[in-house]
Amino acid sequence: MAEDTEYKKLPIEERCVHKLWKARVDGYEEAAKLFRELDDEKSPEWSKYAGLIKKMVVDSNALAQEKGLEAALIFVENSGFAGRTVGDVMTGIVQKCIAAPKTKTKELSVQVTLMYVEIEKQEAVLEELVKGMEHKNPKIVSACVAATTQAMKEFGTKVIGVKPIIKKLAPLMSDRDKAVRDETKQLAVEMYRWIGAAMKSHIASLPQVTIKELEDEFEKLKGERAEPTRYLKSQQEKQAKIADEAATEDAYNDDDAEAGAEEVDPMDLIDPVDILSKMPKDFYDKLEEKKWTLRKESLEALEKLLTDNPKVENGEYGTLVNALKKVITKDSNVVLVAMAGKCLALLAKGLSKRFSNYATACVSALLEKFKEKKPNVVSALREAMDAIYGSTTLEAQQESIVEALANKNPSVKSETALFLARALTRTQPTALNKKLIKLLTTTLIKTLNESDPVVRDSSAEALGTLMKLVSEKALTPLLVDVDPLKMSKIKECHDKAEIKIKVAAPKKEARPATAPAAKPAAAKPSGGSTEPNPVARPATSGARKVVKKAAGASSAAPAALSKAPSGKALATEREMTPEEVQDKADELLPAEILSGLVDSNWKNRLAAVEQLLAQITSFDSKQPGISQVLVRTISGRKPGLKEMNFQVLKYKLDIIRSVAENYPVTNITVDHVATEITEKLGDAKNSGGAADVLTALSEATKLEYVVGKVLSFALEQKSPKVQSEAFNWVNKSIIEFGFKIQPKLLIEDVRKGVQSTNPTVRGAAIQLVGTMTMYMGNAVMIFFDGEKPALKSQIQTEFNKNLGEKPPKPIRGVQRSSVSPEDDEDDDGAGGSSEPEVNLADLLPRVDISSQITEALLKEMSDKDWKTRNEGLTKLQAIITDAKLIKPSIGDLAPALAHRLVDSNAKIAQTALSICEQLSTAMGAGCRSHVRVLFPGFLHALGDSKSFVRAAALNCINSFGEQGGYKEFFESEMIADALKSGSPALKSELWNWLAEKLPPLPPKSIPKEELTSMVPHLYAHICDRNVDVRKNANEAVLGIMIHLGFEAMNRALDKQKPASKKDIMAALEKARPNLPVKPLPKGKQQAPIPEETKKVVRSGGAAAAQKQGAGKAGAGAGTEKTAAAVPSRKKEEDVDTSPLLAVNSIKNQRLIDEQKMRVLKWTFTTPREEFTDLLRDQMTTANVNKALMANMFHDDFRYHLKVIEQLSEDLPNNSRALICNLDLILKWLTLRFYDTNPSVLIKGLEYLGQVFQMLVEMEYMMAENEGSSFVPHLLLKIGDPKDAVRNGVRRVLRQINLLYPFTKVFSYVMEGLKSKNARQRTECLDELTYLIESYGLSICQPSQQVALKEIARQISDRDNSVRNAALNCIVMAYFLAGEKIYKLIGQLSEKDLSMLDERIKRAKKTRKPAVPVAEVPPNNKAVTQVVQQDIIEIEDAEGNGCDELPPPDEEGTFDQAPSAQVLQLQQQLQLQQQQAQQQRTSGPFGLDPNVMAEIEKDWVRADQMVFKEYTPVDTSLLFEPIKVIPTRDGFQYPQDKFDRLIARSHYIQQNLTTSPQANNTGHTASGISPYRSPMRIQQQQMQTHQNNMDNNMPNLADVLPKHDPQLVKIIKAVSSNDTLKARAAINELTAIIESPEKQAVLRDYEEIFIQNVLAQLKNLSQLPISQALVVYQPLLSILYTFFNANILGKTLSVACIKNLMSALLHLLADQKLTSGDDSQYNKVINGICLKVLDKANFTNIYCALIRLLRETCPVAGLPKFTDLLMKCIWRNIKMLPERTNELNYDAVILEVHEFMLALPSTWWQNRPSDTPLRTVKTIIHNMAKVKGNGILQHLNQIPTHSELHTYLIRILKNFQKDGTVSGTGVSPQRQQFSAKEIATKRISHQTHDTVSQIFKLISDKDTKQQGLQKLYDFKQQNPDIDLSTFLQGASATFHKYIEEGLAEIERQNQNAGSTQAPDNRTDVNYQNATHDPDYWMDRLQNLMSTRSASDDGSHMLDNKVADENLCLNSMNPQKVSLIRREKPELSPNRLQHIQAKLAQIKKENHAQ
Repeated sequence: MAEDTEYKKLPIEERCVHKLWKARVDGYEEAAKLFRELDDEKSPEWSKYAGLIKKMVVDSNALAQEKGLEAALIFVENSGFAGRTVGDVMTGIVQKCIAAPKTKTKELSVQVTLMYVEIEKQEAVLEELVKGMEHKNPKIVSACVAATTQAMKEFGTKVIGVKPIIKKLAPLMSDRDKAVRDETKQLAVEMYRWIGAAMKSHIASLPQVTIKELEDEFEKLKGERAEPTRYLKSQQEKQAKIADEAATEDAYNDDDAEAGAEEVDPMDLIDPVDILSKMPKDFYDKLEEKKWTLRKESLEALEKLLTDNPKVENGEYGTLVNALKKVITKDSNVVLVAMAGKCLALLAKGLSKRFSNYATACVSALLEKFKEKKPNVVSALREAMDAIYGSTTLEAQQESIVEALANKNPSVKSETALFLARALTRTQPTALNKKLIKLLTTTLIKTLNESDPVVRDSSAEALGTLMKLVSEKALTPLLVDVDPLKMSKIKECHDKAEIKIKVAAPKKEARPATAPAAKPAAAKPSGGSTEPNPVARPATSGARKVVKKAAGASSAAPAALSKAPSGKALATEREMTPEEVQDKADELLPAEILSGLVDSNWKNRLAAVEQLLAQITSFDSKQPGISQVLVRTISGRKPGLKEMNFQVLKYKLDIIRSVAENYPVTNITVDHVATEITEKLGDAKNSGGAADVLTALSEATKLEYVVGKVLSFALEQKSPKVQSEAFNWVNKSIIEFGFKIQPKLLIEDVRKGVQSTNPTVRGAAIQLVGTMTMYMGNAVMIFFDGEKPALKSQIQTEFNKNLGEKPPKPIRGVQRSSVSPEDDEDDDGAGGSSEPEVNLADLLPRVDISSQITEALLKEMSDKDWKTRNEGLTKLQAIITDAKLIKPSIGDLAPALAHRLVDSNAKIAQTALSICEQLSTAMGAGCRSHVRVLFPGFLHALGDSKSFVRAAALNCINSFGEQGGYKEFFESEMIADALKSGSPALKSELWNWLAEKLPPLPPKSIPKEELTSMVPHLYAHICDRNVDVRKNANEAVLGIMIHLGFEAMNRALDKQKPASKKDIMAALEKARPNLPVKPLPKGKQQAPIPEETKKVVRSGGAAAAQKQGAGKAGAGAGTEKTAAAVPSRKKEEDVDTSPLLAVNSIKNQRLIDEQKMRVLKWTFTTPREEFTDLLRDQMTTANVNKALMANMFHDDFRYHLKVIEQLSEDLPNNSRALICNLDLILKWLTLRFYDTNPSVLIKGLEYLGQVFQMLVEMEYMMAENEGSSFVPHLLLKIGDPKDAVRNGVRRVLRQINLLYPFTKVFSYVMEGLKSKNARQRTECLDELTYLIESYGLSICQPSQQVALKEIARQISDRDNSVRNAALNCIVMAYFLAGEKIYKLIGQLSEKDLSMLDERIKRAKKTRKPAVPVAEVPPNNKAVTQVVQQDIIEIEDAEGNGCDELPPPDEEGTFDQAPSAQVLQLQQQLQLQQQQAQQQRTSGPFGLDPNVMAEIEKDWVRADQMVFKEYTPVDTSLLFEPIKVIPTRDGFQYPQDKFDRLIARSHYIQQNLTTSPQANNTGHTASGISPYRSPMRIQQQQMQTHQNNMDNNMPNLADVLPKHDPQLVKIIKAVSSNDTLKARAAINELTAIIESPEKQAVLRDYEEIFIQNVLAQLKNLSQLPISQALVVYQPLLSILYTFFNANILGKTLSVACIKNLMSALLHLLADQKLTSGDDSQYNKVINGICLKVLDKANFTNIYCALIRLLRETCPVAGLPKFTDLLMKCIWRNIKMLPERTNELNYDAVILEVHEFMLALPSTWWQNRPSDTPLRTVKTIIHNMAKVKGNGILQHLNQIPTHSELHTYLIRILKNFQKDGTVSGTGVSPQRQQFSAKEIATKRISHQTHDTVSQIFKLISDKDTKQQGLQKLYDFKQQNPDIDLSTFLQGASATFHKYIEEGLAEIERQNQNAGSTQAPDNRTDVNYQNATHDPDYWMDRLQNLMSTRSASDDGSHMLDNKVADENLCLNSMNPQKVSLIRREKPELSPNRLQHIQAKLAQIKKENHAQ
């Protein structure tokens, strides 16, 4: 059994390919489980199995195959890599699974197939299934057919294409296997259910029996609608929304249902055929034969060809169409005419839309031929017209239709009207604009009145059909003149008419989930099933838009009436009779005014008009006809406006002006006074008043109407004054109103004025021409070409003066651009469209040259002789030149010219192109109608091999585009066809032209279908092998992207080959940032807030969504409400008014979640959807404003700009909330870094600058997750090509250095060097240079050597800028570290090394000496106070209420530890102040010195202060030696310790008087914190130095260590309950401990540090483990770092060590940190314990462990704790022989005694185990082994009756029995040591480091001899150390080299006769200056102890160990310990014995 399950130990992927089928089954099952658990479709796990899926489905074992299919199904459904496997897997399914014997296998294979279709791989699936239909095995064939049927049934024919399957129906129906036939029959039925009758033609070749069976089945399906039951993944979400929408929109369900059942065009199922190649070669020759039978043969051949091939491939059919058209128009044989018409119909159907190029030329000829009365001819012509209409539009053929309806022949009129009726039944209403409807209606009304009844009936039918199509309401106003009888006929036809196409329903927008159930437009009656709704269905996306549209539609007229200034003409006003005017005037006006108006005394008239003017504004404006009554009263009552008194006349004019300004005025009123007022323009005194009245009337009515009245009357007057003033007024009005006049009406009057003989009139008219020039441009001069030269020169001068000038902005008539204030937003964009555009086509007199385009000329142009063709073109050129401006009707000229454009003769083609360019200029906008015929020829010429032809073609195309617009160029896929088959020259030129023309075109002016057809060619040409094609295609990407959008082009990329995708994607990404920025529309500054989210975070969100939806429902129902109420409702319901960011404490939880891997870590190369979803969820939980979130996650970057703007505005007032959500904001901005829009990026960086500046001012410290989730992504943009982006990133990085540990920033920047972007590497190197310059080499991570090696590698980069940046960085490091840098950077190539040397030499010359930080003058106190500190304040943080750390207390400012960046900021601020003083402003903006002197007059300057001398005081007492004075009780400080303390102060004093480096050491030794401000350090240095100079005796206050309060505050913060505060303090201390230079500062704080660590561990033990882990990790890390440091942890007390070991061992025993983390925490804790055992004082650790054991044994604790504690003791027991010199035996024995006293042997008898007691006894046993009988001397503090004493005596007796203890007291253990054991004894760390440094010297070729000499000296001094242990990994060659080198040195010494012992000065320990401070401190203590010993009269050791065991020294004299031990005074006998032994040692040394 073991062998059977052995495979289960293998990984899943190996099991899946195991040779044992059971193993594979198990592997497939496990893989399926794994696939279900993976929730990320792009997880790397999927890629492991992508290659195995194809093997799973073809497994040879049936059961394994079944399990494999199950796993494959889950894989395809959930994996993002499934698409890659479709080919192989489907092949395997078709071959092995789909026809398998097992039913489940077959079902699973079909399910996998359908799942592949669902993930949008239907094309590959269908391809494999179709291949399977050709298989030899009929079971596979039938299964493939069945699977295809199932797929079509579920997904529909839009997904499962019919075209590749329908061809297989006939052969499969005829298959000999019945199962195949039956399945194919089901497939055919399913296909019919979807596409209907379109498939019948494809089964026509089947036997009649089969057809009958199928038709019977088809009959059963009639009326059944086919709908898909399953959707593609991309459609599923959209379909769900549509389903919800359908539930609430019943009225549109029917329309949608009909629209959904789109019929398939049978032509789409047929492959096109090129019939041109299959036509008879003599076709055209036969068609020209005189014998009609031959002509008939050629047409019959063509007809058969077209009938057999109903779908025709695109090609050049112009010649064929012209030939058929010629037969139709010219041939006299009606049979041939009918056949030609039929052929033309078949050709038009075959080409479909592509026939549009030839349609215009054919329509007019066919309509003209309707004069033929033969039924067969008329029938053929009708068929041809109907077929041609499918490729064109009524708008394109309107001229030909209108011309045919005006034909004299009634048959032509009748058939044209009938054709129009038929065409309208196949036209969408949207294709008919108002202009076209009006034109057709007007023309049909004329034919409706014809005498021929057939014409009348046809016209009525056309009008009725038109009414049915566009609705009765739209057409009725145009039929007002039709008599009732004819109107009834039209309505009758309207009722009978049947629209044959499905009218497209109004476009529906996505309805939100909260949309109301009741429709707003439910009450509106529909216009019939085929009529479009008269009013567009309101959008449901927002209530505001609905209300505005409804209001605008329902109240447009009242709004116009209610606004007096708008002056809209009242359609209902009629002209009143004089009697009515008089009656109304009597009612309105007082009698005295009326009588005064007609008084003969002018004074009375004056008083009356004055009184009337005062009352004129008091009348009711709503009274009908009020303005007409008032104006006619003034003008109609004599004398009226014929007033002779100028004063009265002035008042009358003012009254009329006031009426026009305050009351609605109509044209009727204007008619009554316009001429009389115009006449007053010539009045010298009232001319200005008359002009003002005319202006007011124009503003009240219409400028064009008033101008027409004024000019027509003025030009009839003889007074030149009236004429000139009239022109001046028109000139002024045009400037004030804008050009709102039809130029055609104005131009004739202006010409009359220009031709006037009066110079004043002529001058005014010419000035008016100049004004018109500003609006009309060059076209104005055309009208004055025929003038006399002198006059023309005057006009030309004025013309030149104004040409190109920008017209001024209108100041009058502007208010009429909007109906109501609420509509301003919608009408802003249409403001310009309200002004009538200058339509030059209507102005210019054009000539019809169609009569000159004769048949002879066309024949001449198509002659075989090129000279004749050239002559014909020359004649045509002359015709066009003479005509100048021509009409668009040019007959058959366009097709003839099209042939010449592709002429084989290049000169002919060039001439034809120039003629076409001439035609476009002469026709103007009308040339657009000929683009479809001529443009293919232009494109052909654009690809010509000759450059002059290409240039002419380009000019011609541009001319047509400028004159007629570019829209017509993008029709019928003409450009796509040219790109498909064109030459490289054509492709290059055409892409270049598109790149130039597409970007400026309006986005919706070009059909997207046309551009979509060009995209495949664009992608192919981006990878073209021709360089010009590639270049221009890349440039054209932007233009196409502007119109199609990036997403559409990206989707089209899926169909490209993988090899070319990379280049195409690069081109798309390059163009994407250059897309034009579209400003957000007004009123849409907020993205729609999503009503539902996938994950509901809080219940409040759903409630708010329901409330908002209810509000929208109310808004949708209340359409009667005014639009003014909409904004308030929108504000209340849709706008979230809560703060943008909320103050909360959730950030801490997010940090915990991220560290525990509960959420995704914010690291990615490109942001995936799950990261966006995560951020959205976190923001929702954090109560971020909903509107802000909607904008944040909108696809449009303009909303992102709005977000940044809002956050910037919110920053100053809501900084606290920003800090609470800082990680979320930073994460959102990292997402924006991956967008391609530069504006968002630049704005985002500006905002980040503001944020970080605020954080710097608040002294905030960024959390770990905030930095790690932001800085790496920020560095990606440091290599951006835009300078603004790079500069912004640099600024932000400099700020981050003040908020985040710069060592971590350094690490992230180092990661940036791995980038492939050279610019990014350069910028990262520059940033590293800045960091090293600012913070020194200690910043390098993970070490200086590793970092600098990586930087030095960049010197060999191929990019020049990278090389320079790397060199600069190394040079900066060189200036900080000197020559040492060469060792740090490692080996470089000679080239790189020479470059570095050269750069260093140059830099030395140009480098200025830098001012050290300590030299900053301390005189600017204010600067120091202003600068923000980088230290973290820990205390007094409770008041903030947020996660950020508070600012420091003011009182501790100078005691804080300034970081390097703060010191740098101080320097920068001082430098800026100095520069500011140097650049003090003078002149008018300078400070007034007198005022400044006045302000400063009472100030006391420093130079005015007088030094005052005081009487000297006797201070000698201060310098007397300090004496130790005993207390009253007789206690005093030990004299020896006091002497040692004094000696230490002498050492410090000596260092203070030496180098700066020694000074620094002195500071550290004396307890001065290096973290204080530099000014304080300098002052303390100077003070200490002065004291030492004054008196050599030290001051005890200076010698005792000083505690830095700020450092103590940081250490105490480690135990804070606030996790963020504790982490910040730990980070700060970590930076100190990790720096070798700064470690010494903590030597006096070790106890405080450990106490606070223990307090924090206690706090964490009370917290849930999930929260505690956030602090455990950094706390344990700093503990390990602390004990790993060289000089820390050696002086801890016994109690401190005991508490620490207790806490650590409890953590190990508790096992609570092991869950789910692979015991990583336990490994760290175990490492800390080992470090403590090694680093702590050996005596103290022994005592601590024994004491801990004593305290814990009586307590029932964790059983594992005691085991771990005893393991620690056993480890120390093993180390006892090696560290015996470090052990204080007295203290340890005392501790053991206390243990045995508290827990005697009797106590252990009742215990289950006495292992602790035996462990303690083992300690005593081993100590006795080492010390022998000498151990008895350490029992002074132990009573003799104790258990320990008894046990120890027993052990010694046992040793004596064994013979291991000598009488001299030598340790038995030491007697057993052999020389080899001594040599292999454990080597100390110091010795190991010394030997390692010696070997480094030997490895370097420059110092190898020096290294060998040091090794020799070391060997002489330490003969007991075996060097072979250091050479274990070295080669034999190196071994030999060392041996020979040492032998050579020994020979040299022997030859020199050197017999002296090695001098201590040659010891590396003395020469090496790089030892750590701990080494020097130990040496100092040794020397001091030696000195004190010599003072006592003993020149050598005073050592506790040197007792009875001194005989050991005779064995190893050089291993004498120099460590001083404290012990009681030695007895005289003992001292004499020691001296004797010392004498013996000296004698032996001299003997050697």
